[in-house]
Amino acid sequence: MNDQADLWAPMPHPTGFSATFWDHADKGELALPKCEACDALHYPPRRFCPECGGDALTWTAMSGRATVVSHSTVLTSFHGQDWVGQLPYVVVLVDLDEGPRMLSRLVGSDTIARGDRVHVTFAEVQGRRLPYFTPEGAA
Repeated sequence: MNDQADLWAPMPHPTGFSATFWDHADKGELALPKCEACDALHYPPRRFCPECGGDALTWTAMSGRATVVSHSTVLTSFHGQDWVGQLPYVVVLVDLDEGPRMLSRLVGSDTIARGDRVHVTFAEVQGRRLPYFTPEGAA
């Protein structure tokens, strides 16, 4: 299991509309765009609602609670030598309680199962806070 202090990741390059998502993350908040026309929440952030095409979007705070849909343990470094020290790590696909599905990384545990409950945690990596997930009950 990797300690959050040891995490390394390719860093996001916020552009246009996604910058607000990363600004919230840097404050330890998970917020997603919500369409004012159809009330759909969506991830990843984009300028237009994927449900109705509306462009009137409001950033909405999420609880950060989710259910694991799928997971995979990564045993091979696909990003060169920088990632070797990260191995193994667990990639998780989660459904947020509010509906949207997110792909992220599990921290705080090496084991997880489909259906397990997790919550978002923000790990500081290279000066940015990135949203990862940790099992319910973990710090």
